[in-house]
Amino acid sequence: MKVSVLGALKATYEGVDVTPSAPKLRSVLALMALRRGRVVTTGTLIEELWGANPPVSALATLQTYVYQVRRTLTAVDRGGEKILETKPLGYILHLEPQALDKDVFDELVEQARALLGEGETREALEALNRALAMCPATPLVDVDLGPVLSAQVNQVAEDVLQALEMRVEARLQLKLHRELISELKLLICHHPFHEGFHAKLMISLQRSGRRSEALEVYQTLRRNLREELGIEPSTALRELQRELLNAELSPSAAETPPPARTASFVTPAQLPPDIADFAGRDQLVKTLTTLLTDTPQSTALRLVSITGMSGAGKTTLATRVAHRVRVQFPDGQLFADLGGSRAGAVDPFAVLGSFLQAIGIDAAQLPATLEERTQLFRSRTAESRLLVLLDDAVSAAQALPLLPGGSRCAVLVTGSNGLSSLPGARQLEVGVLSPEECLRMLCTAIGRARVEAEEEAALAIVERCGRLPLAVRTAGAKLGTDPNYPLRRLADRLGDRRRLLTELRFGGFDVAARLAPGYLRLNPRAQRTLRLLAEHDAGTLTASRAAALLGTDLNDAESLIEQLVEQRFLRPEGLDALCREETAFTLPEPVMSYALTQAAPAGGVP
Repeated sequence: MKVSVLGALKATYEGVDVTPSAPKLRSVLALMALRRGRVVTTGTLIEELWGANPPVSALATLQTYVYQVRRTLTAVDRGGEKILETKPLGYILHLEPQALDKDVFDELVEQARALLGEGETREALEALNRALAMCPATPLVDVDLGPVLSAQVNQVAEDVLQALEMRVEARLQLKLHRELISELKLLICHHPFHEGFHAKLMISLQRSGRRSEALEVYQTLRRNLREELGIEPSTALRELQRELLNAELSPSAAETPPPARTASFVTPAQLPPDIADFAGRDQLVKTLTTLLTDTPQSTALRLVSITGMSGAGKTTLATRVAHRVRVQFPDGQLFADLGGSRAGAVDPFAVLGSFLQAIGIDAAQLPATLEERTQLFRSRTAESRLLVLLDDAVSAAQALPLLPGGSRCAVLVTGSNGLSSLPGARQLEVGVLSPEECLRMLCTAIGRARVEAEEEAALAIVERCGRLPLAVRTAGAKLGTDPNYPLRRLADRLGDRRRLLTELRFGGFDVAARLAPGYLRLNPRAQRTLRLLAEHDAGTLTASRAAALLGTDLNDAESLIEQLVEQRFLRPEGLDALCREETAFTLPEPVMSYALTQAAPAGGVP
């Protein structure tokens, strides 16, 4: 099986074209191909096909589409079931290495990058020519793009653009400036604010004895930047213009223009402080550190998302990792709290304004639209080594405009859900802590001697807190105010599920407030399902047991469970001990307590 996405969508098996013709089937295949080898959840596929307002029959219709895609693939490959595999919450398309043209493209570009670093410029140019020959048109040019695929295609297009920049650089190094002029003029037409292409066109024109045209390129760009974005060209471009005016541009100076950065570029250091009672997560810290600091294997941005239940410690984990790797990002660290666990999420337009000012853009020069601010931010960070921490994102769409432009940057995004459609992101799930890790947190808060004196009560406290770091931290803060307050008394008070979250509200800590936004994002039937599960003390269940409890069919129960899993109210636990073909799900204690306190709306919910 081979799949092409760099132009028109095409799937072949041993030379036989098996590309679906129906638009929805093409969208399904394209999305699963770009996510090859990873689970594409049914929620992500529904979002792609129907956006924010799917029909009631969306899940059943999607299952029909997947069946039709699988049937198309099995028309020539009798082992097609292995190519398109069904998982409890989604599907995986299995492709052999290099079966996707984008993978071959990435390998050629990385090969070219290494060759350029070794001074093998001509060989690098050949690799780039082969890579770019695979891009005859816009990625997935003949596929109807929904919100998820649009984001993925934008990332692919960005990788292609960076390969074009690298090829231009290689041709300049080989002194092929005359041949470059027409290509650069065409690139500028498509990317009118790209300062790197303008700089290279100015150099190519100057080397070809056309200095006046080179100066005109600068004036045109400056006029467009001022009229459209309200900003001036970068310092590097202004210096290049001055050298042209003074006729002092030497061939050696023109080999590679300096990176485009503003004169007032400062080094932001916006990370929130690390915390002392951070416990456990050793393997996750190691994995995240590696993902953020390893040399990139392609031109893609290093992008990692951390997901998990509200209160699971995503922010503290991300902050700990960010402090560990900050020295690898000398151009600074940016931070934004996107407000996903509060009633109103933060507008990325405002965040971009603060980011741009943090790297030296004057407030008076900030563009007036989100798209223009995004373009400016990516342009100004294209050559930077910048770390961006986006905390508590409500969706991929909120985080996407805030991504910097260069592969030497890294971004860490946290959120309870909605990040699976973030293009190119490596997603890590944060679970609960072990009992031992929770006890270490309590020891930090109230002292080891006190915990050891009532170890049984301490264990009861952390279990009733669901082993969630936020809940354990709240209990520790509460106990810390009175050194004589018995741990057993708090453990007993936490044993009443209807009072649990009242007890876990202290000072600035409020577990219930962190759960509320996710509950409100559920549709009414999913809210009712959560309340029923709590009322029946359904600590662990499967889809079939949920269907029996709710009085509905299996497909409907799976759809409702999927919503609860997406908002992290249910936690998958692997195959059920009684039924090895079904996944078991756990309802954490704080979630059960929250659901028990939520009254059904007037009139009831069907």
